[in-house]
Amino acid sequence: SLNFEILLRVRDTQGRLIPTSKIVSGAEESGTITIIDKWVFSATLEWLDKHDDRLRKTQFVNVNLSGVSLNNDKFIETLFQLLGRYPNLSRRLCVEITEGVALQNPERTRGLITRLQKMGVRIALDDFGAGYTSFSYLKQLGADGIKIDGTLVRDMLASETNIAIVRTIVELAQNLGMFSIAEWVEDVQALEALREMGVDYVQGYSVSAA
Repeated sequence: SLNFEILLRVRDTQGRLIPTSKIVSGAEESGTITIIDKWVFSATLEWLDKHDDRLRKTQFVNVNLSGVSLNNDKFIETLFQLLGRYPNLSRRLCVEITEGVALQNPERTRGLITRLQKMGVRIALDDFGAGYTSFSYLKQLGADGIKIDGTLVRDMLASETNIAIVRTIVELAQNLGMFSIAEWVEDVQALEALREMGVDYVQGYSVSAA
């Protein structure tokens, strides 16, 4: 399958890319992140609906949901209204929720995950392994997949520790019936190592620089 993630980029007046973390943090502080999230989901669904005939090899498209939006009841209701307009596209969406955000309020997160899954939406825990001891929460949250943090994957072959951690996460996902995604896969050697570990999907320059 050929799946992809929706990413936004902003350029300054000289045409240089502004760091995404700076844009996100600024939008969260100003309260505009929910507006951005709403536009991303709306634009994505509209595009998928218009180009469905071009996506025969695409099983799902990943879209990120910020912590601010996750905890905004008005945004959540707007999100489900958007999904209700395109019931045939819900199965094509995989919503990424950052692991740390998901664990801030596990009960609320679990309720949202269940509600989205009933509409056919998949859920992936993003940045998994980035510093949180959350294995005990995986079963409770009921997500569909795990996205292994890129800092563990990028220099994986240069660190036996990272190899062990990534392998453990992959095996954990398999045991829980979850799919795994490895991000920041930059070369063929890492791609081969991840394939041998049993990772389901990879993302990075080894697949596409776009």
